[in-house]
Amino acid sequence: MIRVTFHGVRGSVPVSGADFSAFGGHTTCFEISTPDVQIIVDAGSGFQNVKIAETGPVIIAFTHFHHDHIQGLAFNGDLLRQDREIFVTSALCGPEILKKNLQDYFHGAYFPIDLIAIKHHLNFVDFDEISKIFRGILDSKTMPLNHPGGCAAYRFELAGAHIATLFDNEFERDQRGELQDFVAGASLIVWDGMFLEEELPMRRGWGHSSIEDGVDFFSSIRKNTEGSKLAIMHHAPSRTDEQLNVLAKRLLAPGTFFAKETQNVII
Repeated sequence: MIRVTFHGVRGSVPVSGADFSAFGGHTTCFEISTPDVQIIVDAGSGFQNVKIAETGPVIIAFTHFHHDHIQGLAFNGDLLRQDREIFVTSALCGPEILKKNLQDYFHGAYFPIDLIAIKHHLNFVDFDEISKIFRGILDSKTMPLNHPGGCAAYRFELAGAHIATLFDNEFERDQRGELQDFVAGASLIVWDGMFLEEELPMRRGWGHSSIEDGVDFFSSIRKNTEGSKLAIMHHAPSRTDEQLNVLAKRLLAPGTFFAKETQNVII
């Protein structure tokens, strides 16, 4: 059994208040857990709500380093424990650059302590090494996405299922075939639904997709991925619960849903 938990489903900045209480206001972070391994994808503000597993390997995989995907790394109390080795990786760069990227953000003019320097239990590793280190437990693949500064899609194969991430990505029609191949057979696909189709013309080059593109993409592969689901997240910070509920009725198709903070999906 795999449990996927969404800890943060917003893009750009966290939001709060009654208008955002149902879907949640934390930025990007979700967790894939089995009895053998815990994978945490990105560490936006939702990372503060992750419970680090007591046993088994823990992996934090960063898709990229924009602030809404890393800002929560300092605010999880479990990460202060020194008795758990935690593997930190990204397909965007090697371990030294990854470490420097995080250290630059959580240090000096931007943060009161050198966060990375005091966390000696963080083991920075090449993404290509993850499948080798955890052979028999986890197989991982990646491909580049269309996002300013770069972003990595991930495909994690574990416990007899596949989970694929396709955010942050500005979807282009010529990506369709490659993305279809990448997610083939996936039990769960996580899509970037920052914008509506009508909002995209003024936001070209921002590196995000539309809800409609996600639903259309999933419809094009669903016949070959029986039982799979598409979770749409990275909700625009201005998008209220009421607006998302209206859009769900108007735009979503069978097998698709808007991810909510604290939501669990069992595979």
